[in-house]
Amino acid sequence: MEHRCTECGEVATEPRLRYCEQCGAKMPEFKPPPLAEVEAQGGGGGTLARARPARPAYTGPKWLEHVPAHSPTLLGVILHMVALVLSILPSMAGPGPFWSFVMVVGSVFVVAREYRYSGEPNPLVDWVPESFYPPAVPAAYAALAAGFSLPMLEFSFQPLLWIGGTVLVARDQWGKVFAGRGGLSELFEPRALVRGQRILAFAGVVICVLALFFTWHVEGEVSNTGYRTAAERVRIGEVPRPAVDSVYGGEGGLRVSGMHLPIGSTVQLGLLALLVLLMLRPEVDRPIWLRFVPAGITVIAVAWVLVNMDLKVGPIMFLGGLLPVGLVAAFQAIGRDDQLPAGDYAEEPPPEAPLPEDTDMPVEEDFPPEGDPVPEDEEDMRG
Repeated sequence: MEHRCTECGEVATEPRLRYCEQCGAKMPEFKPPPLAEVEAQGGGGGTLARARPARPAYTGPKWLEHVPAHSPTLLGVILHMVALVLSILPSMAGPGPFWSFVMVVGSVFVVAREYRYSGEPNPLVDWVPESFYPPAVPAAYAALAAGFSLPMLEFSFQPLLWIGGTVLVARDQWGKVFAGRGGLSELFEPRALVRGQRILAFAGVVICVLALFFTWHVEGEVSNTGYRTAAERVRIGEVPRPAVDSVYGGEGGLRVSGMHLPIGSTVQLGLLALLVLLMLRPEVDRPIWLRFVPAGITVIAVAWVLVNMDLKVGPIMFLGGLLPVGLVAAFQAIGRDDQLPAGDYAEEPPPEAPLPEDTDMPVEEDFPPEGDPVPEDEEDMRG
């Protein structure tokens, strides 16, 4: 783009000159084009590159300056992915292969939504359609991350990564999809869990979750009942065993909690989901089949605890906590909820059947209105 003098029309050799070299008149202000072609030297030859306009300076929190899209949610997702990678190690806790896959897929949608929200392009996630990440997607991701914080608890730095990422995601998404007018928080009423019969379910779920942290099995445990060595069976007198005999005495075995049993985290997540269903406001529309979901969750939990039943504190405590949960689930299934209006779960009434066309019933217009005198000829006919 040429920079000419407005007086003599001379082209300036340097666009940034303030006065014309030919006539001395004042030159107009030079404005560079949005995309200027600059010649970059390097690599043994000249290459032509396009210089994009500089982005506006970042004015947000300093700790988010170098975070992708300057989003706390993306920083939380990164921490979650690091924790999931560490869960591959046998000594690290994790939600399991299936739920790890679910969290990875959900993170792709959450990252795409955050980049679209910030207005920054990213070819890695720009291909994801906008219809794939409605507000319910980051809300479900935050809920799953919060639910899996319990199975990730252990004495290592991995729970710190997971819980820290969960706090970042929940705090950032609270103002985006939960709070405010039209947010998802309008669908739920947490105080409903401490009213009526639902407080029984709340107490039962708390007992069940606590029971998952107790011992359910001891791997390598062998009962010492009837233990007699070959020498003891031969000798008349019995020789006492040493106190360090822990292999056959049931001591020193590997204690397994309910969280580390197969599908233990899934059962725990289902019980928390049951509480979420009980927090729905009465005015929220819901399908009729939704009232059977708590009963289904309870049946799965009962079957799971019976399969893993042992004379330990964990399974016995878990089974006791399921009793009030099953009672409330049964009331929900038969439609006896004390916080829902009558007929809230009822099916839609069938449409009224139309009257047949060739009916002999007189229409309403054929009847005389009330209070009108009856004609004399009709009175004679009646008499």
